[in-house]
Amino acid sequence: MSSFSFLSSLQSTASPPNCRFHMSTSSSSSSGFGRPSFDSFDTICRRRRRAWESAKASVGVEPRPTVSVGPAETGPVDCGGKLAAWTSVRQERWEGKLVVEGDVPLWLNGTYLRNGPGLWHIDDYNFRHLFDGYATVVRVYFEQGRVMASHRQVESEAYKAAMKKRRLCYREFSEVPKPASFLEYVGEVASLFSGASLTDNSNTGVVRLGDGRVLCLTETIKGSIQIDPDTLETLGKFVYEDNLGGLIHSAHPIVTESEFLTLLPDLVRPGYLVVTMASGTNERRVMGRVNCRGGPAPGWVHSFAVTERYVVVPEMPLRYCVHNLLRAEPTPLYKFEWHPESGSYMHVICDCNAQVASVEVPPYVTFHFINAYEEVDEDGRITGIVADCCEHNADTSILELLRLQNLRSFADHDALPDAR
Repeated sequence: MSSFSFLSSLQSTASPPNCRFHMSTSSSSSSGFGRPSFDSFDTICRRRRRAWESAKASVGVEPRPTVSVGPAETGPVDCGGKLAAWTSVRQERWEGKLVVEGDVPLWLNGTYLRNGPGLWHIDDYNFRHLFDGYATVVRVYFEQGRVMASHRQVESEAYKAAMKKRRLCYREFSEVPKPASFLEYVGEVASLFSGASLTDNSNTGVVRLGDGRVLCLTETIKGSIQIDPDTLETLGKFVYEDNLGGLIHSAHPIVTESEFLTLLPDLVRPGYLVVTMASGTNERRVMGRVNCRGGPAPGWVHSFAVTERYVVVPEMPLRYCVHNLLRAEPTPLYKFEWHPESGSYMHVICDCNAQVASVEVPPYVTFHFINAYEEVDEDGRITGIVADCCEHNADTSILELLRLQNLRSFADHDALPDAR
């Protein structure tokens, strides 16, 4: 886990701090964590610790719930020397009671939702990359020691078209539809500029808005899809009722009881719009803008971090590339290019006055931010901002290593390198 620390000598909490950077490395090699939906990460950790201590006290030993999650329809299969973990689900939907080995604490009640790629083939055509798979939502329901589970495909336009025509119809992360003619290719490229040919395969995240609506998300704005959290039924597109436009946003927004906060990369005038949407509405409003310090395009923003008063906006040298996006075949870095010479930055924008502070940092590659917090002195003045992320040693090969051929292969070493 890597820490970006922004230190300040300013006395006012209303202005963004002057920044300098340091990185600390721990032994953690995790590839990312989910976003808390309604409370800060620290609050959730405290609640978990209290629940854990309560459980220990009630039974006299540390509770060790073990749940066997293995319905026959999605169990291990013979993959010809490959790992079954990254094979497609057998059924479009499944529901059943799970067999519990041991005891699930009686205080553990509620619903856990997970969204991710779960179908990596269309008939005999196999996708090549982890990020290409069609979205599968998994629901695990805990009640008084019982565990029920279900999964269901998110019925995006990309998924429905593929199932109907039995071929790839939209551009996925590393997959491009094969045009039958040059004229068809020209039409497909033309539709790309409007976003029509971009996928809405919402296979990256799932969030619950403050008003109870549940959205599955990906990095394309059109891939915001509302589902029923109980049945997992696809309810339809989530339509943003504003004029902000754009084609892409962060796949992992920050969601609280009162707002939905995300970043919109600007590919025309390189920068990021920081936007917020109040609970109960579909209208985003611009909180501020961060202009890129480097170029030729914004850095990839799969996720970002916030504190009570600030939004931390990363600008990696792994930058979007319109040329690669238009290519008929995937490039080594897919829709990105690596520009270490362009500089690497971390920006901080104040949520009350939209002032921006920026600092140049060593090159980095990160998918997921874990948390961010403000450091204060004895008088309550902010002295720094620390943002934790999972950093891949400034090595873009992590994108290629997430190809399914690599993930499915048996080997005497980890398929993925350690992160820091």
